[in-house]
Amino acid sequence: MKKWVQGCLFLAIILVLASCATSKKGVVLGTDGIAQPDWVFKSVVSQQKHYESGYGKMSDRNTSIKRATVEAKNKIAQWLNTQVKEVVTTYTSDSGSENNRQALDTFEIISVQVAEATLSGVTTEEMWIDAEGGVWVLCSIPLDSIEKSFLEAANGQDFMQHEAAYAKMEEALKRHFAY
Repeated sequence: MKKWVQGCLFLAIILVLASCATSKKGVVLGTDGIAQPDWVFKSVVSQQKHYESGYGKMSDRNTSIKRATVEAKNKIAQWLNTQVKEVVTTYTSDSGSENNRQALDTFEIISVQVAEATLSGVTTEEMWIDAEGGVWVLCSIPLDSIEKSFLEAANGQDFMQHEAAYAKMEEALKRHFAY
């Protein structure tokens, strides 16, 4: 009977150890034993901000951080460029491309200025360093700052002389950067 109890106890210990080992399976650990965050390979979705991740593995940690940040900012710039093109297309189709060419040209100039200026509002949210020393960063840009930048840039142009065009621009912005 004693051997049977010992056997059951031994089996229970093995099962407990096996369950602990399998629960950690699939978890990727970085430096200092920190688990890989979900945002490294999954998109972060928010109604207030747009997020992108970047990766860098260079000769030292500081250079790797810079490289990863540049990659994340480049992804945000590409996304922003696409969004700006969609706003211009929406604006053009709503206002008629030939009806008010001056307003359309001004809007396109504003779009380029805003796309460049808005990137200064990008912030680094998180950072994770993998086991090989590669650095991952998560950067974001507030969506309301993009719309605000458009409106501020429009106020500085002769675009304000075209009330109907300005209203169409505001409408197009709200559709693409609604939060």
